Amino acid sequence: MSILKVLREKNEPLTVAELAALLRVAEDTVQRWARQRQIPAIRIGDVIRIDGAMLADRIELEEVANRPSAARFLHPRALGNPAEYQMLRADLGDLAPKEPGVSEKKSEDGAL
Repeated sequence: MSILKVLREKNEPLTVAELAALLRVAEDTVQRWARQRQIPAIRIGDVIRIDGAMLADRIELEEVANRPSAARFLHPRALGNPAEYQMLRADLGDLAPKEPGVSEKKSEDGAL
């Protein structure tokens, strides 16, 4: 059975010892995660409790957030000379930022 399924089935908050046994880590590690807010935990005095469903949700969200985007693999760049598909400053036209120290030429009527 997966750890996420076990966490979701727990109706009562887990103790540090229970979560450490489930994840096969030391209790100090779970306490450090709770102190650093790496896992959702409830602290009542000196007692730390962890909601299994909230922890499972957090793990799933981190998996999705850390998953690499597939878009770059679906449309790879064409092979060939990089100069052919590299954007140059000249391609920006009027949108190109003005370089400092370069004065603009005035036309005959004085407009920029």
